[in-house]
Amino acid sequence: MRVLHVQKVNGIGGSERHLLSLLPGLLEAGLEVRMCVLGHSGARDFVSRLDERGVPHSLIAAGSDLNPMLVGSLWREMRSYRPDLVHTHLIHADVHGQLAARLAGIRGVSSVHGTHDFYARQPYRSAATIAGRSALLTIAISSHVQRFLERLHVTRPGGVRMVHYGIDAVQWPSPASARARARADLGLGDDEIAVGVASRLVPHKGHELLLRAHARAAEQAPGLRLVVAGDGPMRGALERQAHGQNGTVRFLGFVSDIRGFMGACDVIAFPSQPEFGEGFGLAALEAMAAERAIVASAVSSLPEVVGPDGGILVDPVAPGEWSDALVELALDADRREQLGAQAHLRARSAFSLEAMVERTLSVYAEATSG
Repeated sequence: MRVLHVQKVNGIGGSERHLLSLLPGLLEAGLEVRMCVLGHSGARDFVSRLDERGVPHSLIAAGSDLNPMLVGSLWREMRSYRPDLVHTHLIHADVHGQLAARLAGIRGVSSVHGTHDFYARQPYRSAATIAGRSALLTIAISSHVQRFLERLHVTRPGGVRMVHYGIDAVQWPSPASARARARADLGLGDDEIAVGVASRLVPHKGHELLLRAHARAAEQAPGLRLVVAGDGPMRGALERQAHGQNGTVRFLGFVSDIRGFMGACDVIAFPSQPEFGEGFGLAALEAMAAERAIVASAVSSLPEVVGPDGGILVDPVAPGEWSDALVELALDADRREQLGAQAHLRARSAFSLEAMVERTLSVYAEATSG
């Protein structure tokens, strides 16, 4: 089977990291796979990582949110590559890619990676409905996303299939020597407890709440340090908020080595707010694979990923609960180790890379049968 994947890319976030695992897995399973990158200036790093993994690809300028010329470019790409199936990701690729696939007479599958509120607003809801019903099947990356799609009726009736993100958890724990080097690079002392957060610095990711909780927790656990990986439009405001916290907060900007970052930390925090529409929380799964203790918001998909014993789930809008959880973990090394071990076991058993590839292949078989 020959499959063309299509996604708009302007950096490397959760959906891009997912593709960098899924596409090599599909190639290893015997499929012919090609990635059509609808690119902006931030697509270069993603394209270079596709090269590293041996994933064939093409690059087309993404253009505006609604770009009729892009439909023609994708139609020509499909007529040239002649795939058996087109698999689009995110709404920009869904709208343009599914229309191009219909014009080219090729069956389509769509993956929805989030539950952002724009899906419920016009004109986005109409666009999502046209794209969602053009695809024969829609992959939801979590049960939370599946319920969201079925509630909005933006996909074909009965056409949603749930396929969790997967990870090769065996590769994620850091050896002691690598952890020591990574901590030294971050300037962390042996007696300091690093709480890491890894996400784009955008509204509703919860960084403001986490900064408030950290300031309160550091009063009871003076060795606590907050290390922020990621960049985005809120960085300036967050740095101003952290000013005066006695140097206990450090902003790293974009971090390419997420595995090394998580290995250096003692606790990983996921303070996502309800408004963000977290579809899965891949960084949470990566932290679980890395054997880190987790504190996460009990919102959206995060309880589904973290589970009842993979970390501490707290109210997403309660700084006091967050600070209590941070203090608990800062002062109890055994508790951190216990949670990290449970999280790693859950990542291996419930979210394996092999299961993600097998379930994706099952969707492809269903979409192309008959």
